[in-house]
Amino acid sequence: MTSCLPLLLCAALVAASPVAAGVENKVRALQEAGDILPYETIRARVMQQVRGEHVGVEFDAATLTYRFRFLVDGNVINVDVDARTGQRRSRRSF
Repeated sequence: MTSCLPLLLCAALVAASPVAAGVENKVRALQEAGDILPYETIRARVMQQVRGEHVGVEFDAATLTYRFRFLVDGNVINVDVDARTGQRRSRRSF
């Protein structure tokens, strides 16, 4: 069962859309107003810094933070990035 956990996590993360439908308009408005950087700009930066399979991303409108998820050596790595600056806030694995 333990060996199936990473596979199940990946399947769940891949099924999720990059930006939840309810948040999509908020993200677009924030980008157009210049309050946050474009998603693709931030994604490109993160992809250069983290080696592994990118399996998902979430946007927290309250904190203006993207949480990118990667699968690295069977572990899920969360990388939190400030959407305003593109700077990494934290990196956690579990």
